[in-house]
Amino acid sequence: MIRIAICDDEKTILDEISGYIKNYSEKETSDNLEIFCFDSALELLNALEDGKSFDIFVLDVYIGDEMGTSLARNIRKLGIENPIIFATTSIEHAPQGYETAALRYLIKPINPQKIYEAIEAALVQAKKMSNRLLKFKTENGVENIPVNQIICTEVHAHYQHITLIGGKKIRVRATVTELFATLSKYAGFIRIGSAYIINLRHVKNVSSKEVSLYDNVKIQIPRGKYTEIKEAFWNFQYEEQGD
Repeated sequence: MIRIAICDDEKTILDEISGYIKNYSEKETSDNLEIFCFDSALELLNALEDGKSFDIFVLDVYIGDEMGTSLARNIRKLGIENPIIFATTSIEHAPQGYETAALRYLIKPINPQKIYEAIEAALVQAKKMSNRLLKFKTENGVENIPVNQIICTEVHAHYQHITLIGGKKIRVRATVTELFATLSKYAGFIRIGSAYIINLRHVKNVSSKEVSLYDNVKIQIPRGKYTEIKEAFWNFQYEEQGD
């Protein structure tokens, strides 16, 4: 199942785009597409912070008083790298859109063939992203977790407690060394002391005493490690912008 989020403050546009995507789903692809409509940037962000996930985003550039490009940047700050398609009446903000690695930029009124082509390209990207899932054996069975939704991990006895976007936690039986060996295959993960692993994508600030992450997560910095952690954070930010 591919989950597509559409965000536009005009119901007629939401209906139009969702109708085109449903038509594409029925006639042009064997993939099952599930569509979710949002009429404000805040509504979509709240859904993401509550742990909802989407494989493709279709965003208006002007969402009421909000900018779709700002929404896209907030989506990226959450560590979500899934494809974004912009739809708008003006190309004025196209440069800002591509700063967020937007896949396509569609001009309203929407041409059905153009959105079919955009969705087809997005599906290719989304399927590649799905390969970046980690399988964890938990008390609830095997769970597939998107790598970039991991905020941090903390050791408790013989278990690693993994915090995800939205505050969800899962418990995995492993040592911190074993878990870090898995996570370090992906860019952005560092260890803090003997108990924590953090995802640098979700770091808001590094002070001399603590690392502040999104979802109000704060981790104390061990004595003498501030410079090392700060440099890792800034180097990662530079590399991400360079990509």
